[in-house]
Amino acid sequence: MTLLRGTLERLVNHIWYRGSVLSWVLLPLSWPVRWVVGRRRRQAPAKGGTPSGMSVIVVGGLTAGGTGKTPVLIALGKWLMGRGYRVGVVSRGYKGRRPTELHWVAETDSAAMVGDEPALIRRDLKVPVLVGRDRKMALNTLAQGGQVDVVLSDDGLQHYGMPRDVEIVVLDAERGLGNGRLLPAGPLREPGSRLASVDWVLERNSDDPGRGFFYQPTVATHLATGRAVPWQDCVADWHQQAVVALTGLGQPGQFFTMLAEQGLGLRTVALADHEAITAVHLESCVEPVILVTAKDAVKLPRETDPRVWAVEIEVALPASLLARLEGLLPAPAQIDC
Repeated sequence: MTLLRGTLERLVNHIWYRGSVLSWVLLPLSWPVRWVVGRRRRQAPAKGGTPSGMSVIVVGGLTAGGTGKTPVLIALGKWLMGRGYRVGVVSRGYKGRRPTELHWVAETDSAAMVGDEPALIRRDLKVPVLVGRDRKMALNTLAQGGQVDVVLSDDGLQHYGMPRDVEIVVLDAERGLGNGRLLPAGPLREPGSRLASVDWVLERNSDDPGRGFFYQPTVATHLATGRAVPWQDCVADWHQQAVVALTGLGQPGQFFTMLAEQGLGLRTVALADHEAITAVHLESCVEPVILVTAKDAVKLPRETDPRVWAVEIEVALPASLLARLEGLLPAPAQIDC
């Protein structure tokens, strides 16, 4: 099943990003998607209308698949908290098997229950994270507590029923909008013209100083012990060792390239998007060092193979985006002690 899924993902990427003629075959299936998206978009309320005393920022995507939305959201959350805002997060909780429609993510929750992205966000930001398919309901639930100034929506650009104040779209500079067609003939969830109505467009690995952002490794965490080691120290130790990079990211090449640029000699293993790394995967690796992403790590048990290290990254957001947000957001609420 895993092999079949990986094969299908590679075929889809070929159709969407490599100019395959199969896109033309699928094009008629995109026409009803265009009609539904256009109808929902016309019925969507204008920006604003968010709960009193609360601002909502959507960090979303126009294309299917990974573009770096979650690392951007985490970086934005840290920036907001550094300026005194009380941050909360709503997320769908993709692939989570939670028992209720709305679920507050706890530090002890597994990624299998709440989804890997909410688990990672809760771990890194330590703020209220609420998962549920109905984002408007999740937003209203957060508002009732009166403990949040800014809500970040992990994805949800197309969840038109959720009010929002600011929309940020995250793209991959290399892939862009692919062949420019809507699903399933192309990667687009909405027409490319939608970019004209959002507040900001970010592009991973773009040289544009107003749009570009990059991943920078900071530390590696040894999963079996929880020990965090500065990244440059790890690179020095592993430079002459055999290393394998193993991940279930939607665009694994991004992770592999980042590591190769650090001077590491790598063997790479790409699993299907969101696929959890298992003991079988780890046992098949003969290398003394196994590198995974933080998103992979939240799906692994603490009592895991002692060769596994999680590469932690930081994202530097463009200064122009942060200046724009300072102009759009009200001042943080003053909380009486």
